[in-house]
Amino acid sequence: MQNFKLALIGVIAAIVAAPAFAAPIDGSATLAAPARADRVVSENGIWHCAGDSCTGTTLAATGAAVAACTAVAAVNGRVNAFAVGGISFGEAELKRCNRHVKS
Repeated sequence: MQNFKLALIGVIAAIVAAPAFAAPIDGSATLAAPARADRVVSENGIWHCAGDSCTGTTLAATGAAVAACTAVAAVNGRVNAFAVGGISFGEAELKRCNRHVKS
């Protein structure tokens, strides 16, 4: 029984820690205007911007991707398009991304 408890604790710890070890994936952003900064640090990666385009990495989780998009928008202004791992944001995700950007 003691071994079962230890195994169960190990499995639970692995499940909880798994998101922390998720591999980053590539993303891209298209800005409404030329970038004001060439580098943006988000909670999950560094984004490099030139002109109206930014590229970087983030985690696949939707929350992490929105956080990365929000970081890019906070530094460089409105984001018109954002994609992570080849999947583009829809209108709802872009609205969340740009929620703090002043028009």
